[in-house]
Amino acid sequence: MTVARVVLDIPSKELSSAFDYDVPDSLREDAVIGCAVLVEFGSRRAVGHVVAVADSSEVANRKPVIAVLAPPRFDEVAADLARWIAQEYVAPLSDAIRLLLPPGSVPEVVKNDSGWVLKPPPVSAAEERVVEVVEGHHFAPGTNAHRQRAVLDALTTGPVTMGELTAALGSVASTVKRLEQAGAVRVSLRRRFRDPDVRERSAPRHERLSGGQRDALEAIRVAGPGACVLLHGVTGSGKTEVYLRAIAEELARGRSAIVLVPEISLTPQTVGRFRSRFGEQIAVLHSRLSAGERFDQWDRLASGQARVAIGARSALFAPVHDLGLVVMDEEHETSYKQSSAPRYHARDAARRLVAARGAKLVLGSATPSMETLHSCRTGETACVVLDERVGGGTLPEVEVVDMGQEFLNGNRSIFSDGLARELRGVAERNEKAVLLLNRRGFASFLLCRECGHVPGCDRCSTSLTFHESGSLLVCHHCGARSIAPPACPQCGSPYLRRFGAGTQRVAAEVSALVPGLPVVRMDADTTAAKGGHEHRLAEFELLESAVLVGTQMVAKGLDYPEVTLVGVVSADTTLHLPDVRSGERTFQLLEQVAGRAGRGERPGRVIIQTYWPDHPAITAVARHDPSLFYTSEDADRSALTFPPYGRMANIIVTSHSLVDVKACSGHVARALGERVPERWEVLGPVPAPLARVKDRHRWHVLVKAPPGTALPEMVRRALKEVKTPRGVTLAVDIDPLDLA
Repeated sequence: MTVARVVLDIPSKELSSAFDYDVPDSLREDAVIGCAVLVEFGSRRAVGHVVAVADSSEVANRKPVIAVLAPPRFDEVAADLARWIAQEYVAPLSDAIRLLLPPGSVPEVVKNDSGWVLKPPPVSAAEERVVEVVEGHHFAPGTNAHRQRAVLDALTTGPVTMGELTAALGSVASTVKRLEQAGAVRVSLRRRFRDPDVRERSAPRHERLSGGQRDALEAIRVAGPGACVLLHGVTGSGKTEVYLRAIAEELARGRSAIVLVPEISLTPQTVGRFRSRFGEQIAVLHSRLSAGERFDQWDRLASGQARVAIGARSALFAPVHDLGLVVMDEEHETSYKQSSAPRYHARDAARRLVAARGAKLVLGSATPSMETLHSCRTGETACVVLDERVGGGTLPEVEVVDMGQEFLNGNRSIFSDGLARELRGVAERNEKAVLLLNRRGFASFLLCRECGHVPGCDRCSTSLTFHESGSLLVCHHCGARSIAPPACPQCGSPYLRRFGAGTQRVAAEVSALVPGLPVVRMDADTTAAKGGHEHRLAEFELLESAVLVGTQMVAKGLDYPEVTLVGVVSADTTLHLPDVRSGERTFQLLEQVAGRAGRGERPGRVIIQTYWPDHPAITAVARHDPSLFYTSEDADRSALTFPPYGRMANIIVTSHSLVDVKACSGHVARALGERVPERWEVLGPVPAPLARVKDRHRWHVLVKAPPGTALPEMVRRALKEVKTPRGVTLAVDIDPLDLA
């Protein structure tokens, strides 16, 4: 007897485990771990995925597997990783299994001559028609005999694509169709793995390693299976070259590699450097490819044709053979945390994966996350510091401008006098500049334009969010609220205003300040179309002198030696968001964008405009001393038992009915409060910072727990006791990076 343990492709928290089905003798060879099967569930048929095969089962009255729909797409290690993700992040197991499936996979079943099968993968733009002669055919050309003979002559040396035939003979579609109908030729689809990176490849760069790079490479070499190594290197310190050499060594041993890059940094410039070193062994996986193109790249990895997967978060689950190395560049980036179920963090999943595969994990960042630095202190992660730029580049000079003082001096422009002067200098010297508008759109705060005061919560050390409805200031950690004051509580100034400006306005101000200087705007609007990100960067690169104005997407992954000036229009926007990580994110962003300046022969200069010049996140960047921020932040986190000194879970309740949301979130808070042990905290319920989205009200409940505790299991048990009314949804975010 053979029993298949099947995870049904039905997202539901009630279906949190696999179901046992008998495997008929006729399907025994095909029903293996990773394959898709058709089964009967209740009164309907459903698609499922085999995650284990056993010789016995304690379940009585088992139903048989109806059909095997697709060959295996994952193995036992991957199945175990999916189970861990579902448990750790309180998500349906089917959602975790979907991470392992080919891009564009849909659980739809069709029947053909061979039986039941899954709906074919998406048709790719990389597929093409191939024409070949049918051996032994007898064909007497009729009308248009000359054209038909020309096509047949072109096929004498072997199969030819329709594109090649058209290029050689002109339009031949109708001629080929006649030949196919006569049985003289056969037309079939062939997969052509098109290179999704359209940038011209440069010759490989084998740089001479610095002392820090050699130390980093050696640390990776000597690391054992399952080990993790952090490269804590300043911007421009050559971390990418270390990655390239470590990957090359794994390939030489016959193993494969996965390179994770934040989606925002996955530019042709970044991919091109890996391609120049490894050529056709690279497969690229990112959201700007079509579903068919992503499937092509996935298939190249599954077939072994490609051995290095490079992509965003989901590339961690690429089907590489004999994994030897996972590289996670810019490991601090919040985009490594998925925002929908299963809400996994790629860094934690990567640690689990390399341990199971006997591979190594390399993390890289100029501004590591607090969690990763903590793991270095505890010995869980080895750390190598690279504190010098390679190639002779020097760290830029950083100037902090107090915008409160600028305001008192009569400057009402969004640019300080110093930044305006430097922008004019860029045009005069024929150089380039990058202007960062540090903005996130969901939350607003009040800021005094004279003294820089931001109203904050006394209990949570976070800023209060301004709610226009009712003119309220609300703490989204503990629920404290008050009426927004008409004047600054600290200095009495009437200039207490909501803070924020848009990229379009900044671009217009630059054009007015320096007429004739080209301005390239890069934000969600200008990069929304396919290829928009690449087109904007290509436009900026080709210009002899220009200013690139953008949001956070201009802060990472850009390496342009011509950039000599970086200006941060407003450093305070993320600094005062109602989030425990607001200071950390601000420091990371400022340090990253500052690193765009002075990467060539000319020295760089950075101007940071702020109303809070003495904040550790800003002084650390100005003095090129990260310890000024990390030491201060670590003390605050420890005192408040925030990560990495504790764990959190955010339970978000949404509905079109405010009454139902309030009632259900209250039930959630009570169910959690009745079950949490001592030293745990349940905060809320309170309205979420995004209190209403698409006419759905949003409230949340926050759970704080000591590190190393079974937080996910406790949350899962508590939520089983909560009955949600129709139209109400619950979302669980374990170890959240964003409390929106």
